[in-house]
Amino acid sequence: MTTSAPTETPVYEPTFTQQERAMARRRFNRLYIYLPLGLASMAIVALVVLMLWGALSPNIVGTREFASGLADIVIILTIMPLLLLCAIVPAGAIGYVVYRRQQPQREHGRFQILIWRLDGLVNKAHDKVEVALPKAANPVIDGHARMTYWRTLIKKLKNK
Repeated sequence: MTTSAPTETPVYEPTFTQQERAMARRRFNRLYIYLPLGLASMAIVALVVLMLWGALSPNIVGTREFASGLADIVIILTIMPLLLLCAIVPAGAIGYVVYRRQQPQREHGRFQILIWRLDGLVNKAHDKVEVALPKAANPVIDGHARMTYWRTLIKKLKNK
């Protein structure tokens, strides 16, 4: 049993423009994503620390009012982004309605065309049934007619 040396996959070397784009993306992320999130996080942590400091130091006058005010600020700052998140669905629905109204109107809607297609299928089935029904019913009708003839004939013969 022989073991072969593992083949190494070639390492991909990005081009200069790809490296520039990656550096620009990292710079953008640092400036416009990580920095605002970091500042907001530090502000929230600072407010919570101030609230705890005010609530845990009983010697300072107005401690309860201070803690209550900071708690209100934290709640307000938490609710504001949540309000924006809750507004996404109604804003999207309104935007969709406005977008649909700006589009050129079709003579017939999709639902109407679907109903017409279903009506066409029903009409095709009806036409095929109209053709096939006599073919299926005539032998049965003929059989019943023959049975009736023979029954009637037998009854008349019995009566004579």
